Amino acid sequence: MAQQTYVFDAELVEFIGVRRVIAVRDDLTLVDLHYALQSAFGWDDDHLYAFWLDGRFWTSTDEHFARPGGIGDAPGSAASRSAAIRLDRLGLAEGRRIAYVFDFGDEWRVRLRVQQIVDDGGDPSPRLLSAVGAAPPQYSHAA
Repeated sequence: MAQQTYVFDAELVEFIGVRRVIAVRDDLTLVDLHYALQSAFGWDDDHLYAFWLDGRFWTSTDEHFARPGGIGDAPGSAASRSAAIRLDRLGLAEGRRIAYVFDFGDEWRVRLRVQQIVDDGGDPSPRLLSAVGAAPPQYSHAA
């Protein structure tokens, strides 16, 4: 089977017009997607994070994946699974919505949507395809 690349549209919640488009190969993991989001929004990787594949923040579902080796789980969530899972094992399809939270204190929220699934062209992965709007500084945000 040919290698695929997921193209994610990433919208920073509460900051109108701040979004990124990121491409991540299907043999990479949610951890790799996390690092791509960190780079795209200019954040330091010094906090816990989690993904919810049902597209809703802080839900208690089997679709909750958190930082591997993280201390504890997201508040109010069922026990999480490791984000070290490959993307091709998640059953992602175009249009799928994913919720991502970085820093459980300040709660940087990102709404992800699988924009496209394309054949991998051998380009570096993950990679930032486009950036719209200036991301605010990481430590200026108060939830």
